[in-house]
Amino acid sequence: MTKPDAYLVESLPLDLKDLCSPEDVAETKTALKRLVDGASKTIDVTAVYWSLLTDDDDMDGLSEERLAELGAGYGRALFAALENAVRRGVHIRILESAGFVEGDKPQESARLAAQFPGQVQSRQIDLTDWYGSGIMHHKSWIVDGRSLYLGSANMDWRSLAQVKEMGVIVENQPAIAADAARQFEAWWQLAAMAPRTAEVVDSVTQKPRIVPDWSDLAGNGRSPSPFAATDYNQTNPLPLIAADQSAAAYLTASPPELSNNGRTDDLTGLLHTINTAEQSICLSVMNFIPTGWLDEQLFYWPALTDALLQAAITRGVPVRLLISQWPYTKPATWSFLQALRGTAAAAALFEEEGNGRIEIKRMVLPGWDQTEGKTRLYPGHSRVSHAKYIITEQRLNIGTSNMTWRYFYQTIGGSFNTDHPTLIGAGQAIFDRDWGSGYARPLE
Repeated sequence: MTKPDAYLVESLPLDLKDLCSPEDVAETKTALKRLVDGASKTIDVTAVYWSLLTDDDDMDGLSEERLAELGAGYGRALFAALENAVRRGVHIRILESAGFVEGDKPQESARLAAQFPGQVQSRQIDLTDWYGSGIMHHKSWIVDGRSLYLGSANMDWRSLAQVKEMGVIVENQPAIAADAARQFEAWWQLAAMAPRTAEVVDSVTQKPRIVPDWSDLAGNGRSPSPFAATDYNQTNPLPLIAADQSAAAYLTASPPELSNNGRTDDLTGLLHTINTAEQSICLSVMNFIPTGWLDEQLFYWPALTDALLQAAITRGVPVRLLISQWPYTKPATWSFLQALRGTAAAAALFEEEGNGRIEIKRMVLPGWDQTEGKTRLYPGHSRVSHAKYIITEQRLNIGTSNMTWRYFYQTIGGSFNTDHPTLIGAGQAIFDRDWGSGYARPLE
């Protein structure tokens, strides 16, 4: 048995040869396959959807030769590794989002379950009846109750070879894997439950919405939570070993109603990372916008922008944001970000030291606008920085959620939070590399 360890993993589009991972950061495609190849008992997976193979509509117009150049073989190799694991006697459970397959075409996960009945189980989660909308957006692998992957990479070959991703692997540390398994069991239970909801009006949306009937928003009439409790959270983290050095870590989840009793919710974890920073805040995410929608009506959601402004203006902490640009970026994103930067710049006029600085760049990967139509060069939903993380001099937060309201209140997600200096250093090296690259463009 190998010794306990933890390390960052990332995916980079194969042709971006000028972006090299730091020495202590592994490739997602290699690390995940190694976890699967080493499994002997169980693998539990959470995923939005499955597209490890190349037989979906996003491949239209791309030849087999071109797909090979793009790295489609890495997805097929990971799917084959899962098949081989089952043949060795490994049992696999899959939690995924409902609604990502059209017509009669089965998910690849369903094909795996049909191929190995009794050894592969799959459940889908539909949050529409619980929240009015929402999906399973978590991405994790729990292997043999000892090792864990958590990060932004989908169960998709593009996430291995054509999308920029960030995650963490914790190896041979059963306490952390057990806490991840505790959350997996709650969601597994949820997938089999009949919806139980209450209508509430919370202080943020100021609009009626439905939530599970055990939500704190339901007040004194709420039902007891059906999920098991955890003892581990922001105030009582778990021990974490990386590079032969011990520190602490904890796992968060969202929405709050669908996490274990006692677990820190995901937004609180992100805010803790920002609010404890004293020297630097670096944030990289695909989508960042301070609004939400209910019944197609817009409302303002200032939780993250307020925390960043307070850090910059009140505490004088330099803030840098890398926000992705791709065909699905809402145009209002750039106006909101200009307003955020402008507010900090206005405050800086009051201080000769320059407090209030917020710098923002767009992360633009080449080919982002060549993913559609018959003349495309790349498959759909690729060529984008899909990573979601925050780094300060004290903490690292690696998550699965984009930074908009619905991801924290109507979408299943979570994050890995740690104060381990080795992981912080590796994450900072990745951010600084990206910030200084030619793909980080001015906000305008």
